[in-house]
Amino acid sequence: MRKGATALAGLLLVASAASAEAAGACGAQAEVRPGDTISSIASRCEVSEGLILRANPSVDSSADLQIGGTVSLTGPMDRLKSMASDAGEGLSQAAGDVGSSVRSSVDGFLNDNPQLQSNIRDIGTRLGLSEGEQPAEVTLEPAAPAPGGTVTVSATGLPKDTPVVIGGGSPGAAFAELDTTRTTPEGTLQAAIKLPVDLQGDRYQISVRGEDGAWKAVAPAFAVTR
Repeated sequence: MRKGATALAGLLLVASAASAEAAGACGAQAEVRPGDTISSIASRCEVSEGLILRANPSVDSSADLQIGGTVSLTGPMDRLKSMASDAGEGLSQAAGDVGSSVRSSVDGFLNDNPQLQSNIRDIGTRLGLSEGEQPAEVTLEPAAPAPGGTVTVSATGLPKDTPVVIGGGSPGAAFAELDTTRTTPEGTLQAAIKLPVDLQGDRYQISVRGEDGAWKAVAPAFAVTR
């Protein structure tokens, strides 16, 4: 057990030091500005785009950035991956020393726990994520609303009875929150949204996403009329 505990302690110490490391010219985090992209933040803060993506798991692209929000600019060093692997091997050996074994397959674990497997299926059904569900679709009425006008946002195939954020912005850039609401028990949504008068860029796109940023669905972008 001593070997595994030592490996884990070493990993935690290095991870703590890495996470405390400030990055670039902006410090530990940066505020998202209108028109920002991952590239522009990386340039402004003198960090790599890869660091931003690693430090912010919910950000897959610039369209996941929220204006007025912040992105973390600190993250564990890449070499922690190999250290974590070494620590895991040490812990596995330690577990073996006391007569335990570690499952190497999630499927095997679930097969040994049928009730847990059933509960997971139930959760997936409640969230609208079960097999056979239609992909999410977001539509606008009118399809190309004018700046300052009202648009009806409709969506289907979303997670059921879930709080969501409706946002808007230029495609591929940071979005601004327009409204918050909740999907129906059937996984649909309909909301009347008043657009800002000063829409940025030549094209604008409205999105619906989970509050935690774990998922999103977008409507087709439309041309901004001046």
